[in-house]
Amino acid sequence: MKLRWDHPIWQRRAPALARKLVQLYLRTCPAAMVGHPQGVHLMRCGAPVLLTLWHCHLLFPLYYVPQYYSERQPLVLMASPSRDGEFIAQVARGLSFIVCSGSRRKGGVQALQRMAAYVRRGHSCGLVADGSRGPARVAQKGPLYLARETQVPILPLAVACRHKITFQTWDRFELPLPFSRLALLVGEPLTIPAAARGPALEPWRRELEGRLNHLSRQSQAYFDS
Repeated sequence: MKLRWDHPIWQRRAPALARKLVQLYLRTCPAAMVGHPQGVHLMRCGAPVLLTLWHCHLLFPLYYVPQYYSERQPLVLMASPSRDGEFIAQVARGLSFIVCSGSRRKGGVQALQRMAAYVRRGHSCGLVADGSRGPARVAQKGPLYLARETQVPILPLAVACRHKITFQTWDRFELPLPFSRLALLVGEPLTIPAAARGPALEPWRRELEGRLNHLSRQSQAYFDS
């Protein structure tokens, strides 16, 4: 029997298979967390934070970041309600994340409201800054909205890989290779004022975008020296 990609059996089993494969090969990768001292401290101390990064760096933090939250409340993610987004959501749930379904085009505001409720109960959250469809490396306002409403700092992240494959996708997705050295780069925390509404939110969006792009450039050169 030929098993199509959209076959129900494959759709049920593929997320668990993908999760196991990611866990197996990323365990072979020596990894470190480096960056801004205050940001690294917040990652380690357990206080609620909002983690954000570009879509191209999504894979490794799904595996690595929960190691710092194993004795804390589960992290909360937003995933697109698309078929690809639901696949990622199932992988993430298997890694002990809580997932809220939503995107800029469908259910995003409601998902952010649910995430804000989790933050107020002490959870940390993760959001992809350029969303599920881009444009790549252009920050959307979801992380800013969530940070403003909860008064929890945003921690920008990027991933440096010694050896990787970069795909010709809209986000230039980066896949670390087995046994490659990795580093999670943590930026300076960014706090959004409660009064930053309407046009006043735009300078903060540009600030977040600039910090993420700076971290991304650092990640590309990290293993060159």
